[in-house]
Amino acid sequence: MVKDWQYSKRNKQCDDCDYSFTDGEDVFSLLRMIDGDLQRADLCRACFDSRDEAADVVYWRTTQHESRQSLRLDFDMLLALLEKLLDDPRDDRKDLSYLLSLLLVRHRKLRLERVQVKGQQEIMLLRKTRSKKTFAVESREMTDERRTELSKQLTELVDPTRESPI
Repeated sequence: MVKDWQYSKRNKQCDDCDYSFTDGEDVFSLLRMIDGDLQRADLCRACFDSRDEAADVVYWRTTQHESRQSLRLDFDMLLALLEKLLDDPRDDRKDLSYLLSLLLVRHRKLRLERVQVKGQQEIMLLRKTRSKKTFAVESREMTDERRTELSKQLTELVDPTRESPI
């Protein structure tokens, strides 16, 4: 899963039909799972409306700006992504939500309140900083290779210039 995906700036054209976006036009960006791989797509309205919604992890609408220089990451969007992932029972999504939650703890957007044991599972109870909103995230056991791979990708998601593990 997620072997070559990296967070990057929005494309200047639709990933599905190659339509070129114009300055000020709405662009629909999404993260989707295709055959176990997390992919980013930037779509025009027509392609967004005709996409296979079952593959969606999260999507958002943005505006094409020709003058933007730097990549900025929205932690509120990452928290929304975590919330969406937590509703999905698939193992690959649970792995991603676990590491995403660790990344958000590392960046002090979530705080570990306690660990709760439910049967064979450990559940981390996390609270959004300066809020009462909580998240229950299943602790996942992964091979070192899988954890390193996902950690590197999530680190690049937050700061593409850093390569340190979570």
